Amino acid sequence: MKTVVVFQGGGALGAFGCGAWQSVAPWLRARGDRIVALAGTSIGAVNAAVAARHFHSADAGTHALLHLWRHTIATPSFPFFGMPVGSSAHAARVRAWNGVFTGWLLGTRGLYRAQPLHWLPWMALQRLEHPLMDRGAMWQLLERLVGRYASVAATQPLLAAGAVNLMTGALRLFDSDEAPMGAAQLAASSAIPLLFEPVEIDGERYWDGDITRDSLLPPLLLRLQASGRLREGEALQLVSIEPFARPLAEVPQSGLQLAHRAMNLMQLDKLVPPPLPNLKRWVRITRPPLPQDGISGEFDYSPQRLETLIEQGTATARTALVGSLAATEETGAGY
Repeated sequence: MKTVVVFQGGGALGAFGCGAWQSVAPWLRARGDRIVALAGTSIGAVNAAVAARHFHSADAGTHALLHLWRHTIATPSFPFFGMPVGSSAHAARVRAWNGVFTGWLLGTRGLYRAQPLHWLPWMALQRLEHPLMDRGAMWQLLERLVGRYASVAATQPLLAAGAVNLMTGALRLFDSDEAPMGAAQLAASSAIPLLFEPVEIDGERYWDGDITRDSLLPPLLLRLQASGRLREGEALQLVSIEPFARPLAEVPQSGLQLAHRAMNLMQLDKLVPPPLPNLKRWVRITRPPLPQDGISGEFDYSPQRLETLIEQGTATARTALVGSLAATEETGAGY
């Protein structure tokens, strides 16, 4: 069955998407499903790009994604709140606070680093030109990992990334059938306002594709139909990887926890597909909450946190994949 895989963003929560791909990729291959598109927003677009670049490798890019998250992105935490010892709830909270403060105040290996001079109060008057973080490392990483991906052959999946036009507020879909995808499109899709600079493409500035409530699914499906990759009446399978947890494991207390919760709620259900008569199966992979989610949020890139998210993604995706088959057998529909 023709299949579209979409990775939602979420900063460090992208490790959940990496883990999910460990289950999704071999499952689709074993079934003989044909992936016609890999798409995403923000860090989800980066996950999709790595999977697309290594799509024809023996493991469909699962190892490349694991290496990216474990060895390039994972960043040991600075002990802002001391060195936690043991596995108590208090130690877990200290680890989470160390991790998120490291991500916010220092940066991460392979993605970005803080620019202390840009944190001076008067720099805020020119924040567009003086973002809080320097993303030079991420640009180099994207050039090295993805280069310029063009889906010139029908056997290559279309790669798509969503970014928001700073001036018009419209969500734009960049895709590899229209033009090669490279560092600029992926950096635009992951340009978090204030933290990172907007990216100029074709004379327009673009921001992170997840800062709008608009979903990239409708323009993506239209693009697939216009390109002939998805013909009218052809059965379609959608796999959505959604790392934002709806329920909470703990009551948020601090301002940071409350801010994380508010931002996460705005991302829920963005990958719910529009009504489509040919959508035969929707495999929805949604992340269950973890105890320290409110603290760690999207900026705890500590090795322990990322490994937990990777393992959670692998297990959650496996359960969702098996469940989708059972639902189809029982009802004759994907959802």
